[in-house]
Amino acid sequence: MINQLNSLSLKAQIAVKEGTHRAINALSKEDGVTAIEYAVIAVAISTMLLGLFGSKDASFLKAITDKFELLGNNITNANKAP
Repeated sequence: MINQLNSLSLKAQIAVKEGTHRAINALSKEDGVTAIEYAVIAVAISTMLLGLFGSKDASFLKAITDKFELLGNNITNANKAP
């Protein structure tokens, strides 16, 4: 009787240990999930950059272009001064 209980207890412990091991392995395999998260982040950043620099008449790009033209003109005028 004691041997049967020991055997049953041992089998239960092994089953719990194997189940825990399988659960840990399943939870630790997140490679696909991580790749999907990085893809979503890349799409979001690409969309943002496309919105900023997508067309030549975009306000952000125009503001930068205007500032560089102003800077260039100021440098040119400073070199012309006596």
